Order: sequence, then structure tokens, then C-alpha cells
Amino acid sequence: MLMVIPGSDISRHAALMDRAFRFRHAVFVDEKGWEDLRQPDGLERDRFDDVHATHHICLRGDEIVGYQRLLPTTRPHLLTDVLSDLCRQRPPRGPRVFEWTRFCVAHGHREMRPRGDSPFLELAQGVVEWGMASKVDTVTVAIDWRLMVIAMQLRFFVRPLGFPKRIGRDEVVALRMSFNRETLAAIRQARGCEDRVLPDATLPSAA
Repeated sequence: MLMVIPGSDISRHAALMDRAFRFRHAVFVDEKGWEDLRQPDGLERDRFDDVHATHHICLRGDEIVGYQRLLPTTRPHLLTDVLSDLCRQRPPRGPRVFEWTRFCVAHGHREMRPRGDSPFLELAQGVVEWGMASKVDTVTVAIDWRLMVIAMQLRFFVRPLGFPKRIGRDEVVALRMSFNRETLAAIRQARGCEDRVLPDATLPSAA
């Protein structure tokens, strides 16, 4: 299951969050070549890692195998303040829209077609479960365009917000992705498992 750490609780999980920031640096800077994120201490963190962020950490035993962050769009976030050139128009914002960012999976746990206990699917299901419990039904993302196909296969309702742009070794595109119970069912089918990944999430009767 995923570990969920609200930004207000980072200090209580300082050692784990330090490892998560190093994990982000290893993936986005050392592997993907996003040099603007490089830090001399090897910790990839930014001004959005504040009390308003929500961190999801995917663990296998004591090993971090995946990570993602959710940011409210009612405040400044990446697509408004850092990667605004990815959007032809202003990205959607509002209390039911969050930014899904820093999504990454450890190199040895990636698959061309994620299935089973894949961290990719666990993270995706975590976003949907968290969103449904938080009255959020839409996310904006900036990801490698090839992941857009997988998202559509998992029944996310995807709309590009602009054209791909080279960042490091990735071709990154900004997307609006909405989800509902059909999305959750598709992810569960791909995982071959009906179990929740967020044990404390309470799913309402309707998305």
C-alpha cells in the first residue's frame, strides 16, 4: 500500500521524506536529465513542497519504488508558475482540480504494460482513491507523452493542454485528466485485485 504524508506532517517523517527527495533527484535529474532541478545536496525539492502538498510514497518493504505529489490548483503550482509554456491556455483550476506531479517509478519496477503489483498502477489507483475521498475528480499533469496512452487505457478521460516539449530526455506534454468509478474499476482489473491501496481512504457513494 501507499504511504500518504500531508505536507503539514513532513517533519514527523523527516527521514523518509529525505529519501523521497533523493529518489526524485535520482529519477528526474540523474536519469531523465531535468537539469534545472539539480541540487548540490542531491535532494530534489521545491517551493511547492509545503504544507499544502500531499505526498504518496510507494514502498516494497523498506525500499521506495514509486512516488507522486498532489498540489491544489487554487494556489500557485507548476503549470501556472514554472511550466506555463506547456499550456496554450490557462490550465483548469478549482477545488475539484489538483495537480498530479513528480510521478515516478524506480527503474527496476517499470513495465511497458503495467499490471499486477506494479508501482505504476498502485500510484494511479492511489490518485483515484484519494481524489474520490477528497471530492477531486480532475488532475492536471506534465508527463512524457507516451504515458498518455496508458492513462487512456486505464479509463482516464484525457485532454491535451498544449504540445509536447523536450525537457531533459523526455517529451513532456501537459494534460487534463478526469476520472470516476470506471477509472477505478479499470485500474483494479489491470492489477487483478480489488483491494484498496490507501487503507484510510473512504470512498463516497458517487464520484
